[in-house]
Amino acid sequence: MLRFDRVSLTYGNQKILNDISFEIQEGQFAVFIGPSGCGKTTTLKMINRLIQPDSGHIYLNGQDIASIDRYELRRHTGYVIQQIGLFPNMTVAQNICVVPKLLKWPKDQCDQTVRALLDMVEMPYDQYAHKYPSEMSGGQQQRIGILRALAASPPVVLMDEPFSALDPMTRRSLQLEVKNLQQKLNKTIVFVTHDMEEALDLADIIVFMDRGQIVQTAPPEEMLESPATDQIREFLGKHQSAPDPAGLTVDQFMRTGIITVKQDRGINECVSRMQHHNVDTLLVVDGARRYQGTVSIADIRLTGHVVKTIGPLVRCVTPTVHTGDNAKECFEQLISSGFPYLVVLNGDETVAGIVTKTSMASAMAEQLWG
Repeated sequence: MLRFDRVSLTYGNQKILNDISFEIQEGQFAVFIGPSGCGKTTTLKMINRLIQPDSGHIYLNGQDIASIDRYELRRHTGYVIQQIGLFPNMTVAQNICVVPKLLKWPKDQCDQTVRALLDMVEMPYDQYAHKYPSEMSGGQQQRIGILRALAASPPVVLMDEPFSALDPMTRRSLQLEVKNLQQKLNKTIVFVTHDMEEALDLADIIVFMDRGQIVQTAPPEEMLESPATDQIREFLGKHQSAPDPAGLTVDQFMRTGIITVKQDRGINECVSRMQHHNVDTLLVVDGARRYQGTVSIADIRLTGHVVKTIGPLVRCVTPTVHTGDNAKECFEQLISSGFPYLVVLNGDETVAGIVTKTSMASAMAEQLWG
């Protein structure tokens, strides 16, 4: 249907598109996405020859578009932009039929087309056909812009961030309507967006671009399961599947940056550290930073006056777990033990962190909802 074959474009010393090739099948909804300046809008505008490549070929239904008169090509290519671009001195019906009239369609065919298209988006002909753009909301105007692009039944429709200026509710409504129209009419749509949620909702195929190159082309499900780069993974963000709860380990839920002291430190020094960090217990380690136990302010107050260091006051009753241990089992141990926290150790018995009920709840919320 639509094929790019090693297409490149350079402005001055800057490479805008770098030898890109891809193919879109008839009836597919293809979405181009990527960071600003990646070349997605430039690629879109090449399809109707608003921009000419330096090298390579673009084929539409097997024909090189360079061999087609550019004005004839545009009359057979739908085009929707963010700014809508309705003619303010024309009615809704006249705006929709701009291209059919250029193609010399008879009046009755134009009228039938207007009625059919308005009916598809639940805008009654008698109520809307004779209105002017200024009499409608932004969402209604954008609907008319979409219908105008579809009116002449073009083989391909180009949409360049058509909904980005609309409020979220109107935007969502139009996304659903466009997808429904595309499926009803079996149209090939090439859509540019910077919104990954929009891409995942609409696309049959997603083309991710960066710095004038195609990084990955895949259906939404495949891209979610196997993003090709960290950049794509970042774009996907919250839309990626959460990890399997059964495979979560305790180190994904622990608090780090825990205050530790060596067992030969003095009583007054440890009390001072507790006051400074606003805690009532310190984790005690040996010279190799291996975990030895805990010392609390209560123990210091009880017997601290008879010893010089905290070594004799260290208790080893707080439960310990290791970083690779199953998170669910550790959480159950925390609940059943009655202790306020578990100490998490590395493989060499050094302190990695602690797990509290609060840290577990916060981390679970992060895993679920981001």
